[in-house]
Amino acid sequence: MSLLKVGLSVVGVALCILLFNAPNVSAGKEAVEAYRDGSQMSAAIWFTFFLMFALMAVVVVFFLLQLITDTKKTVIAILGILISTVIYMIFLAMGTSDTTDSLLLKNPVSQAVVDNTTAGIYTIFIGMAIGALVIILGPFMGRLRK
Repeated sequence: MSLLKVGLSVVGVALCILLFNAPNVSAGKEAVEAYRDGSQMSAAIWFTFFLMFALMAVVVVFFLLQLITDTKKTVIAILGILISTVIYMIFLAMGTSDTTDSLLLKNPVSQAVVDNTTAGIYTIFIGMAIGALVIILGPFMGRLRK
């Protein structure tokens, strides 16, 4: 397992170095397009896809193993994920009054991107607020149970 970690790390670092050595915008549009369509960028993108799918498989296997060994905590963790997904979907359905123009974005994006980003930020804020409340009120809740 250690050899696998080292191997994936070395490949990832090498591909990152290739990305960091990419031409910047001042090199000209042709150089940027040639790099974007070249093998270096393709290798980095495919390695990222491989890692993402491998990590998703590891997460699924982890949840299945945890479901077998520690059912109660795993069900609570899955419920937390489902609740945060519901909160995200509620914020996504609500939409936002922000637009590309009102945000003064340098590069315009679609309204769906603005809605998704806003819903994600609100969901993260809700999670952080709940976490802060748990940290602050946790010691008091323990005393109340006794």
